Formats: sequence, C-alpha cells, structure tokens
Amino acid sequence: PWAKQTLGREIPNPPNIVLGHEFVGYVEKVTDKADEYLVGKRVAVNTFITCGRCSYCRSGRENLCPDTRHLGHAQGWGEMNYYPGGMAERCPVPVSQIYELPENVSDDEATFLDPMIAALHAVDVGAPKVLDKVAIYGAGPIGLLIAQFVKIYGASGTFICDIADENIAAADALGVDFAVNIAEEQSAFSEMVKTQTAGKGVNLVFNTIGTNESIVESLELLDKGGTVVLMATKDKQLVLPALNLSGERTIRTSSNALYSDFPRALELLATGKVNVKPLISHRFPLSRAVEAFEVACNKESSGAIKIILEVS
Repeated sequence: PWAKQTLGREIPNPPNIVLGHEFVGYVEKVTDKADEYLVGKRVAVNTFITCGRCSYCRSGRENLCPDTRHLGHAQGWGEMNYYPGGMAERCPVPVSQIYELPENVSDDEATFLDPMIAALHAVDVGAPKVLDKVAIYGAGPIGLLIAQFVKIYGASGTFICDIADENIAAADALGVDFAVNIAEEQSAFSEMVKTQTAGKGVNLVFNTIGTNESIVESLELLDKGGTVVLMATKDKQLVLPALNLSGERTIRTSSNALYSDFPRALELLATGKVNVKPLISHRFPLSRAVEAFEVACNKESSGAIKIILEVS
C-alpha cells in the first residue's frame, strides 16, 4: 500500500527478493573509518531512503518522493532492481539510516518503529485536538498505534473496529474506549459511534483498511468540520454521497512518513508512552519463516497481529 499511496504505482516483488523492513540488529562492519565507533552497536533502521533532489525532498516533504528506495521492497531507483531487507543474518544499510537503541527499548519493541512512523505521520495529517473524538477502522498494528497516539494528543474518546477477536482484545488491553468486532455486522460500528456521540459523530476518522464500504461509512461518521484520513485504498474508483462532504468535512490521505518521525517514535518507546507488547502474537526462528508467513496469511484462524522473526 505504501508504494501505491506514495509512488502512485505498484511493482511486483521479484522472486529472489530478501524481505523485511521492520528490523533491528548489530552493526558488524562499516565502510568508512569515521563510522567505526558504530561497530557492535545495537541499532534500528529507517528503511526508506529518498532521493534528496526532487521538489518534495527539497521542501521537507520527502514522504512524497517519487524516487523512494525501500529496503525489503522491489520499489527503487539507481543501480539496483530491489534493495535487500532484514529477513537474513546480514543486511546492508546506509549509515545515515541507523539509530542506536537505548537499553530500555527491547529488540521486539524496536521492530515497531517502522509502523510507528507511518502511524505518527497519519496522526499529524489528521491534527487531533484536545477532547477530539476519534474513530479508527482496523485494529492491526497501525490502527492500534494510532489509538495510542491520539490519546497522547488529548483525544477524549477512541473507537476502533476489526473483524478478529484477538485484535479487539488487544485494543481493550491498550485502553481503547470502545472496540467493536464487525465480522458479522458492518453497521455495528457506526451504530455504536453514533450512540456514544449522541448522533453528532466524531472529529477524526483514520481508515487503515481502505475498502470502499468503509470509506463511505468513515465520511458518514464525521461531525461537521471533521476529517477522514485514508491510509489505504483498494479500488480505482470510489462513489461518495456528495452531501456527506457538506459542513466543511474533509478527506485527506497519508503517505509514508518524514525522516523526523523516526527519532520521535523512538523517544515514545524509550519514555514508555507507547505500549507495543500486546501487539506481538507470534514469534518464529528465521528457519521457520515459511511457517510464519503461512500464519500471517491466515489471520482468521491463527489470530496473528504482529509476528516476530528471530535471527540468531
């Protein structure tokens, strides 16, 4: 989805790509003597790299760079068709993209930094205010991170929906005010939001699933002056009731993140303001990676939320 939202295109991954863009490791070797102090350091990696030359990069909107390289994805530019990711014993990364981890941030927690920056940027796009009421479609890692971030901004009520009981349980564990399973009845979420807001609706909706039905419903949940932030879209065309845009209601999209979001996310982890532990549902050694992907691809039966691959 990031490639479609940011680059405006999707290129299938080649069959030999090394995946993995949410990883942590130790610096084993550097190419510049000036960086030798990093050897042995435990680091996280900001895995998207922009060109630095385009108008977006030069205006501080590098998240929109059309020449973005992303480790572990096929998207890229320059001399390589793709850039290998972290699902391996070793992974080459630019020294500019690594961040030393404090002792109180575990390896498990550090793997959330990539989804954290995407969620942080989306929240910045939505610009929540104190006492805002916020609805979130999708209680995956991104949605559950957004739920925590808007609380930090002072949201007075958070609503989230999903189709898996495990995700709803994670939302409850993280203090989301209202969490609803819509597997059997899609309208259950909108009915609950309307009831809890006395029919007014919410100030902000974050949509992480991108189905046309959920986008239309997102707009219906907005109070006057409210904003829908789309983090995903699935179909080329979308029909919206024009009257639902009245009252200065707004639809915005969120793409990738800014470089400055990474140290912000790391600080939130280090200071304990964000809890990611309830999101970890499974862990496998790298030797069982195929099994891990099977679990990830069958969430309805496995209850997977976030799977950790351990490389040793």
